[in-house]
Amino acid sequence: MGLMPAGQTNPMSSVSQQAAFGTFKQVGSNDPDVLYAHKETMLAPYKNLKRLALIGYVGGGLFTIMIFMAWFGIPVLIASWLLSRFQAKQVANIEAAYAQFLATIPGARAVQA
Repeated sequence: MGLMPAGQTNPMSSVSQQAAFGTFKQVGSNDPDVLYAHKETMLAPYKNLKRLALIGYVGGGLFTIMIFMAWFGIPVLIASWLLSRFQAKQVANIEAAYAQFLATIPGARAVQA
């Protein structure tokens, strides 16, 4: 895709906790800094979805305030809410897999940003 940054995946693809755990295993390192960097790389596309949902909330709210555009604003608000839920679920799956993988490493602690 022309507009997608290099190395990025499709942000609309779903990531399960088991798949995220597998990618942390695939890194091949037990260094918490390396794992944290990989976690941030996995979270990057979903941060854009959060911004997109926020833009949808603002735009849908403005359209709904203008009564004659409510027929367009209400579906935008609903779609933004669904996008926000999807984004939160994906981030929670990646964070849980990160915590689960760190728990399997003896003596490892999570890196704080």
